[in-house]
Amino acid sequence: MNYLDLLNALAKVAKPSHLDYIPVESMDTPFTDTSIDSLDGLLVLMFMSMVYDIDDDLGKDFNPATPQELYDFCQQHKKRDPISIEWAVELCK
Repeated sequence: MNYLDLLNALAKVAKPSHLDYIPVESMDTPFTDTSIDSLDGLLVLMFMSMVYDIDDDLGKDFNPATPQELYDFCQQHKKRDPISIEWAVELCK
């Protein structure tokens, strides 16, 4: 599964439906250069924690600057891998 595809799918769930979402295309793109604002970013972090079954306490003070930092965090602390992007989106709705 492509991590950016997962990130973009979950970011679309986090983003209010009346706002356009521009997909992130690089693991090194700073979140500040994307359409993911700070609230969306917090929701994406919460969603990723749900999908990867990461303890809530670990993510409370974590503020990733790029998708790569978020990916590394998920890989370091995960207790499971997502089954599919569709599964992850349904889990986070």
